Amino acid sequence: MLSRRDYFFNFAVDALDYAFFSLGMSFGSTVTLLPLFAQRLGASNLEIGLIPAIAYLGWSFPAIWGARVSGKLERKLPFILKFTLFERLPFLGMALVAFYLVPYYPSLSLYLMFGLLGINSFAMGFLGPIWTEMIGKVIHNSRWGLYFACGNGVGALMGMWGSTLAEKFLKTYSFSHNFGYCFLLASLSMVVSYFFLALTREEKEPETSSSVEKFLPSFFRVMKEDANFLSFMLARVFLALGVVGGAFYTVYTLQKFQIPDALVPRYNAVLLVSQALSNFIWGPLGDKKGHKLVVLLGATSMVLSNLLALFSPDYRWFFLAFALLGFNYSAISVGGTAIVLDFAPRERRGLYLGWSSFLSNFPAFFSPLIGGKIADWFGYYWVFWLALILNVIGLLWILWGVKEPRVFSNFEEI
Repeated sequence: MLSRRDYFFNFAVDALDYAFFSLGMSFGSTVTLLPLFAQRLGASNLEIGLIPAIAYLGWSFPAIWGARVSGKLERKLPFILKFTLFERLPFLGMALVAFYLVPYYPSLSLYLMFGLLGINSFAMGFLGPIWTEMIGKVIHNSRWGLYFACGNGVGALMGMWGSTLAEKFLKTYSFSHNFGYCFLLASLSMVVSYFFLALTREEKEPETSSSVEKFLPSFFRVMKEDANFLSFMLARVFLALGVVGGAFYTVYTLQKFQIPDALVPRYNAVLLVSQALSNFIWGPLGDKKGHKLVVLLGATSMVLSNLLALFSPDYRWFFLAFALLGFNYSAISVGGTAIVLDFAPRERRGLYLGWSSFLSNFPAFFSPLIGGKIADWFGYYWVFWLALILNVIGLLWILWGVKEPRVFSNFEEI
């Protein structure tokens, strides 16, 4: 059994791992920097929509496989340390493409960027349930919300500094070296993250039932027996489809208001600031009041963001739209992850985590592609309306159709 000292040590090193990983991902943001990079490479709306679509596809299907593998591992950390390289090395590849290939082969560079993003996303999806199940072991259950808040929040705070650097790079250096420096910093952040991850103290555990049961039949049995979890997953499907709006904020402001490229990192900074500040609210709030409330508030933020995108008279209103988008992202990162741990019995965590990741991410694969075609045919206005309707349905479903799963009396303080 892990000791009190082990729990505190793991909280510190794993929060730093999470923070530096989040910093690295901010330099390759699928919401701001990668869409801008793709547009400068001549990408169409459909191709820009591929960026979040690839990410969500990668986070969905491989999670089912990862959950099955997770149950077979007595210790998860050694396995994670090997396969996490596929999450981290693609950013170095993007940097090399930006420095050496873009000036000569822009179309090839665009598709290589898609391929590297796919490797990163599929590795993240596969390792997601394994890593989350490990976190459920090495972080005390009364501190799950605070852990996700600290890791994501500190990462977002560091991302503010990163956004300042990205803005400087975009202003100072010519295309595409400016993006090359951003991707290089992402790689360096991932190296630091890896160092802290390797320090985790983890105990061995026996094989869990999710690894020995037939995975698909056991999923249907869980969904039949746990109607509350099924209802939560259905609500998450609508919220996942509702990401279609945020995927096009950057491109919309570039085209509609003719803003300069250097302003995009400021949007990214606002996104990260809002994530950072709200994280430190969501974590303690979820630990105290339950994580359903956090997910509900995140969905509300997304609805308000869509409304601002629809009715903003100029580009400055989009700072608030991105801020509300950040509130939603942090709520999903903190509450959306922790609530699945609350739903899942210890012996079925891999099963719950794998299917949760699949059902909350796979629908989002389609939405940016559909949104790209709607934008081509009818304009971005109708994309934002579609996002608003989907998010309102998800919000109301969470509000009226899902019961808080946590039984607070079963949670011991450290």
